[in-house]
Amino acid sequence: MKKLIALILIALMALTPALAEWPEPEATTEPPIGEIPLELEQPLPQELPDREQATGEAIELEIDGERVILDFDPSAQYSSIANGQVQASFYANSADNTKLYELYMIFPDTAKPGMVITPDYSSLTSEESSVVLIVSDVQSQQETYYFSSLMDGSVYPDNSNYAITIDDIHEIDGATTFSGSLSATLIALDMSTGEAQDVFEITDTPFRFTIGEGEERHMDPMPSEAPKNDDMRKT
Repeated sequence: MKKLIALILIALMALTPALAEWPEPEATTEPPIGEIPLELEQPLPQELPDREQATGEAIELEIDGERVILDFDPSAQYSSIANGQVQASFYANSADNTKLYELYMIFPDTAKPGMVITPDYSSLTSEESSVVLIVSDVQSQQETYYFSSLMDGSVYPDNSNYAITIDDIHEIDGATTFSGSLSATLIALDMSTGEAQDVFEITDTPFRFTIGEGEERHMDPMPSEAPKNDDMRKT
């Protein structure tokens, strides 16, 4: 199981360092930089606190029959332009406040309006791109990762796919706004067998987000405070 978890994390390395993780227990030693810890089996919080109001930039998905508006998280801990990549994070709680939904999109910061970023495109250009949906359930104490990424130049998991269409990129006063649409077939794997467990479809869904003032393309994000709301996400 640990080997399978490591394999999935390698496929998701484009999300580093902002993978949605739970608060880690205190440790006496820190792992070497660049080394991914394998111990992921940590208890989840028992409930979700109230979250802040929508920022106005969001993506709307249908999850388990519920229309969910996932707000863009502008904090540099989760969304950034760094190391040649754009990482956008959206998140929301379920209506009954028992689940946390997190969506990540990663694509090259060389993207231009009119471009459609797919696994085939990323394989040809050797640029990272990924789409990941994480569903965290505090009642079952389980996390499910739906994702599509690249591994050794091929899409992973098999039969997954994504298309990030960039309609417009607007830069003003140090902030960059991206708008476009997302289509994806994301697959969750059984963590014990590696077999496909579930499929999540996203069809031509509009998105818009702004990497705020202080972020620059091809540069590391400026430091910022961690999110003030004490939610399930790692601070």
